[in-house]
Amino acid sequence: MSTKKDYSVETLRGFAIILVVMGHVIGSGSDGGMKVADDSGWRHLYFTFEYLRMPLFTVISGWVYALRPVSLEKYKAFTTKKVRRILYPMVFVGTAYFLLQYIVPGTNKTGNLAEIWKIYVFPYTLYWYLPSLFWVFLAVGLLDAFKQLGKFGHWAIWTAVAFALLLVRDMVIPEASPNYLSYKGGIYLFPFFMIGVGIQRFKGFFGNVWLNRALAVVFIAGLAIQQLGWFDIIQYNLDKKSGMGLLIGVTGTILFFRLRWKIDWLIYFGSFAYSIYLFHSFGTAAGRIVLKSMGISQDIPIFLFSLAVGMFAPILAEKILDRWGWTRMLFLGRSYAPPKKVDATPKPMTRRVV
Repeated sequence: MSTKKDYSVETLRGFAIILVVMGHVIGSGSDGGMKVADDSGWRHLYFTFEYLRMPLFTVISGWVYALRPVSLEKYKAFTTKKVRRILYPMVFVGTAYFLLQYIVPGTNKTGNLAEIWKIYVFPYTLYWYLPSLFWVFLAVGLLDAFKQLGKFGHWAIWTAVAFALLLVRDMVIPEASPNYLSYKGGIYLFPFFMIGVGIQRFKGFFGNVWLNRALAVVFIAGLAIQQLGWFDIIQYNLDKKSGMGLLIGVTGTILFFRLRWKIDWLIYFGSFAYSIYLFHSFGTAAGRIVLKSMGISQDIPIFLFSLAVGMFAPILAEKILDRWGWTRMLFLGRSYAPPKKVDATPKPMTRRVV
C-alpha cells in the first residue's frame, strides 16, 4: 500500500534533523563537539533546543508508524524489518564511527579497542537513540497487534502508562544502574512516540483550538522559565528529568505539528533524515578537523562548515552505499534488493473482446 507523503511532516523532519546536527556540532558538553565553554552563547543555543530535538524526531517517527499499523499476523515480519532497519546500522555504522575515532588523530574521544564490545550492549554516543527506538517500536507494535491503540480511550490510557514509566525511571531506577541496550532511553522516547501516533490517528482531538491555545501558553511559559533560569534571573534547575523540561518537549512537539510548514529545502533534507542522523557525526568531525588543520580556530566558521559537511556528507554516503545490496542493508537498514521501479509510462488502451 502506498502512502502519499505529507510535506508538512517532511518539513518538520528536515527541521528536526538540522537541530540534531547543530546540537552535535556544538557538543553536549565542554569536552565534545566544538569544545565551547559551558557559559558560552553556543552552549545557550544547544540548551535552548535541548528538549525539542530528539522528542520532535520521535513524535515524527510515531506519526509515520501510525500510517501503517501492525497486525498480529504481521508482527514477526514487522520485528524482523525493524532489526534490519535499526539494529544493523547501529552495529555497523557505530563500529565504523568507533574505529574512526580510534584511528584518526584530532577526534574528541578515542575509545579502548578492547572495549569495543560495549558499544553493542550500552548506549554509545549519539547512537543510543537506535536501540531505544527499537524497544519503542516493539512495544507500540505489540499494542497495535492486540488492537489497543485504535480507540482514543485506549490510546490515552497507554500514553498515561508511558508517562508513568518515565516517572518510575527517573524516581525509582538508580542512575548508576547499567543501561543495557539503552532501555532507559526507550522509556524516555515512549511517551513522545505515543504522541506521534495520537496526532496521526486522532486529528479531531489534537486539532482542537482550545487545546492548542492551552498548549501554547504552557510552552511559552516553559521556554520563559528555561531562559530565565539560564541567565540566573530565577533559581530553577532545569534538566531532562525535570517536569518543566518534559512539558516543553511535549507541548512544543505537538504545536510544531500544527504549523503545517511546507518548505522545499527542509523537505529535501527531511527525505535524507535517517542517513543524516546515521552519518552526520563523521562529517561534523571531519569539518572541524579540516579547518583546525588549516589554522582556522574561530567558532563561527567551524560551526557553519561542520554543519554543512554534517548535512551533505551523509547524503553523498547514502547515494554511494545504496548502490550495493550488502552496504544498503548493513549501513542504511534497507532491503538487500533495491525497490522495484514502477513503470509510469501510460499503457495503450486495448479493446475488450466479449
